[in-house]
Amino acid sequence: MFQKVHFVTFVALLSLSASFGQTPCVNGMAGEYPCNNIELMGFMGLDELGGGEMNDVWGWVDPSDGTEYVLQGRTNGTAFVDISDPLNPVLVANLPTETSSSLWRDIKVHDNHAFVVSEASGHGMQVVDLTQLGSITNPPQTIVADALYTGWGSAHNVVINESTGRAYGVGTGSFDGGLNIVDINNPTDPVLIGGFAGDGYTHDAQVVSYIGPDAAYAGKEIAFCCNENTVTIVDVTDAGDATLISSTGYSNSSYTHQGWLTEDHRYFISNDELDEQDFGTNTTSFIWDVTSLDSPQLIGTFVSESRAIDHNMYVLGSLIYQSNYRAGLRVLDATGIASGQLEEVGYFDLYPASDAAQFNGTWSNYPYFPSGIIAVSHIEEGLFLLRLSNELSDLGCTDPQACNFDPTALEDNGMCLGFNECGGCEGEALFCIGCTDSDACNYSGVATIDDGTCFEIEAPDAQSAVQTTEPITFTEGDGTHWFASQTDLEPLSIGASYTLPLASNDQSIWVANSNGEYNLSGGKAAPDFANGQHHTNNANWLRFDVHQDALLESVDVYSEGGGTETIEIVNANDDVIWTASQELTTGLNVFVLNAELPAGEEYQIRSANPEPLLWRDDNGADVNYPYDIGGLASIFSTTITGQNQYTYYYFYYNWKMSSFEPCLSERVEFNVTVEDISSIGTMHNGSPRTLVKTMDLLGRDVQQPRNQIIFRLYSDGTVEKQWIGDRWR
Repeated sequence: MFQKVHFVTFVALLSLSASFGQTPCVNGMAGEYPCNNIELMGFMGLDELGGGEMNDVWGWVDPSDGTEYVLQGRTNGTAFVDISDPLNPVLVANLPTETSSSLWRDIKVHDNHAFVVSEASGHGMQVVDLTQLGSITNPPQTIVADALYTGWGSAHNVVINESTGRAYGVGTGSFDGGLNIVDINNPTDPVLIGGFAGDGYTHDAQVVSYIGPDAAYAGKEIAFCCNENTVTIVDVTDAGDATLISSTGYSNSSYTHQGWLTEDHRYFISNDELDEQDFGTNTTSFIWDVTSLDSPQLIGTFVSESRAIDHNMYVLGSLIYQSNYRAGLRVLDATGIASGQLEEVGYFDLYPASDAAQFNGTWSNYPYFPSGIIAVSHIEEGLFLLRLSNELSDLGCTDPQACNFDPTALEDNGMCLGFNECGGCEGEALFCIGCTDSDACNYSGVATIDDGTCFEIEAPDAQSAVQTTEPITFTEGDGTHWFASQTDLEPLSIGASYTLPLASNDQSIWVANSNGEYNLSGGKAAPDFANGQHHTNNANWLRFDVHQDALLESVDVYSEGGGTETIEIVNANDDVIWTASQELTTGLNVFVLNAELPAGEEYQIRSANPEPLLWRDDNGADVNYPYDIGGLASIFSTTITGQNQYTYYYFYYNWKMSSFEPCLSERVEFNVTVEDISSIGTMHNGSPRTLVKTMDLLGRDVQQPRNQIIFRLYSDGTVEKQWIGDRWR
């Protein structure tokens, strides 16, 4: 939670009661609480839990008998609650704060031990052996920590990767508030083993042993961090040498607060704790495609009907459980997340009086109890024990042989699916069908069934030539790549021809054909200064499609005056994927972008600032969409709506584009044989000779050679090679 002033306490009737029984959600209400698909099972008030106000909540299941316990954080300590009978929860133990009270207390569990941190000064990390709870016969009992880790004083939160036995303190006074990595495989003897300070303060995180689709990080320990204004991903496999993978921001960020991965580690859902207050937005969840950890993509947002501030969220199966302060518990369905879509399917409003963007109501939730009980903490009231109603929890595919078998379903929904030939569910994309030839241009690493689409680029026929007195120029097709060797990564040149320098020894060049297009021009060539005007340039702009991976090298803009101009490229999800800034002068400016654009539809190119004013053409200027740029792209309209959508042309003229990383053929060697090389540099006796030409290594005329090798060609056909330095001038 972001550090703000103390909360205004909301006093409700239930905060005065001891507890009450199950209350189903009927006609949108569970007692006095608005609800949908969630029912109330039990409740404990502040006094029953040990006083103070509530904050974080976590859970533990006793492996010896299956008893479920809620670990409820309070401003003044931690409560341990037996919820084996959720209608009658029992406070079993109370752990007082180590030093002083604090609004912030967070709890996680590993190896049957609770790890408790707080922002109270000097608090450290309390470690509690949870197996003692089952032996308490006269509850509630005040207990003390079994160990205290003092490697930090205060901490905002603690994150645990149970599969490796590591705790990560965040928001501490060390490592610039970043990751403070502690080995807790011996729970009562935590040991500092590393840290990460490479991206500043980490407010919250999830650390996992990675099972996602990015093969480069398979099996590594990865931290997904919310760092105030970015989603930051860190490789913490080597705790002593943690490495930043990526740090990604987004538009209108106020305070990147917390997030959670889907169970397949393919998507990360995050929230922003202050955008509702700062920008007046409704509660917004950000959907990140983290298929590539190096380049997370924001593929969508879910905007609630509520204005409440969002806080903690967790993922279980296809459902996302969000604690959104005054809006209460919100449950989202993530089955459409691949297309950037989430859907709210349930809620329980713990603060019926208001959904305003204020820090009251629910702090957090814990949805992972085997019984299906959801523990939800309410700052001013206490602990709510909720449960999904049948519409969410009981229906599903009950056939164990089906692809979409739901082991938690009690009633079949008639939607069981078989397996497709790739091993996925019926109706899903056939990921295993594609080109299986590793030498082909369109080879698919995941394909196991070939679909007959494989293709390769035909290599050029070998060429050879004899050099006498002139440099040799080889000619091939457009887009030919010319390499200095068979293994060089970068070409010397791309184009239809290449001239080798004049040399005294035989030489060669390696040549590959490509399916790329280069040095293409498109868009409106130049303005019609009789029909248009210099215009505020961030109100509307151009829209375009990219047909194959391309490099947008530059565009021309015509500025009314000087100043800094920033151009952004936006994808179909309204994410800014490329930004470039340049100082403009009055008149024509070639604006260099070098934007690497993957094939896709609905791109936009726009200005990020209103001035300097740029020229746009309007009615009468012979605007004629679409403007094709070879086979690479097509400018198809503007963002303006109505009759001027296809008659105005906004700002960006004479586009220059080339293919980006096209497919290449095998390389073939082109050879040059030097004829009569003994004559080079040799003086011939006989009739007088005259100087015909002085050339450099590329065969170009040289008038005043300086600090270079030159060749002098004489009338008798002889050639002299010479180094010209300053001392010979």
